[in-house]
Amino acid sequence: MKRKIGFLIFAMLFVFTSSIQAAPAKTSAQIRVYLDGKVIKFQAAPVIKNGVTFVQFRPLFQALGYTVSWNNKTKQVTGTFADQKLQMKLGSTIAYVNGQKTKLALAPYTQDGNTLVPLRFVAESTGYPVKWDSKARTIKIDRKTITNQISLEVKKLYKNQAIAETKGDYKQAMAAIHPKSPYYKQYENNYKEQAASMFNVSIAVSDVTVAGSSVMATVEKQLQRTGGAFSWDYTVYFDVILKKDASGAWKEYDSELFDFEYNLPDGLLDSKPEVPEGDRTALLNTLATQYKGLNEKNSQLLYSAIYPDSPFYDLIKAGIDAGMFEELSFHVTADSNQIVHYQNNEAVIYVEEKDDIEGDVYYSSSLYWLKKHNDQWLIYDLLDITE
Repeated sequence: MKRKIGFLIFAMLFVFTSSIQAAPAKTSAQIRVYLDGKVIKFQAAPVIKNGVTFVQFRPLFQALGYTVSWNNKTKQVTGTFADQKLQMKLGSTIAYVNGQKTKLALAPYTQDGNTLVPLRFVAESTGYPVKWDSKARTIKIDRKTITNQISLEVKKLYKNQAIAETKGDYKQAMAAIHPKSPYYKQYENNYKEQAASMFNVSIAVSDVTVAGSSVMATVEKQLQRTGGAFSWDYTVYFDVILKKDASGAWKEYDSELFDFEYNLPDGLLDSKPEVPEGDRTALLNTLATQYKGLNEKNSQLLYSAIYPDSPFYDLIKAGIDAGMFEELSFHVTADSNQIVHYQNNEAVIYVEEKDDIEGDVYYSSSLYWLKKHNDQWLIYDLLDITE
């Protein structure tokens, strides 16, 4: 009986032990990486190595909006976006961010033909915080929170600049410009020139994007003249790059104009200033000289009606140099005209024109801006307002 019981116990232990050994080992869930709540898809699963999470470099860089390049000879990975550049080399713990050397905890490496790079370093170098949830085995890169925060700072910067420009305070307007901008003097000259006229300035900021140590944004600036030297109303559109100054405040570092449009000043066409008869005659004679030069293809006569070193001079010269008189014939006349601005040796004339070319008649409406040069009225600029 004792032998039987012992055998049964032994058999039960054997079965129990076998079942334990046969049970599959529990495996850790695969790490998931989220960018703004959306999973980044990797061909090779993310790997944790000595506490550092590694992921495929190309899907990560591309998800962050970076252009990717791989140098097979040097085994170097490069990601670029705006003025930002990240560089890492296989097997090296030295990386470069915008040319500045930095130390990595672990070097990038290859596994099954895939190049893996440290996730946190890449994300934080591009300006975004990383959160690791060990329980859920998820990594979250949150662009929205940091972008919203910086967007508020940037919008406040340009709001204050618009107030300064409206007051004509170019020095205060320059407070929005980074003191180490390579174009600082050019910015200063532009604001000084703008301060000669009085404008109501409004600035709208959109498409704020964080790019490592820089921020990119689109700026739309509207200027409506309220007094001072004459100027067209206009709207300018810039892509700007901002960087932090020594105090940690975002300041405009560089800008690129991508669109420009003139706007018809409110009430200008209804203006009827008093103009001395001598100036009225001289102004209209200048327009007549321009028409005669165009119609007779006489460039010397045409230039005699144009203000030197002016936007209109550049426009006409470009046309003549491109063969305007060889390719086109003109028969331009003014159907009507009206002086709508006259002040401080500047005048604006509203003209309705007709150009009869081989029986085809074209009508247009233009604003001619004239300035006095050596006591002579000359055309400084032209604004086509044909509807």
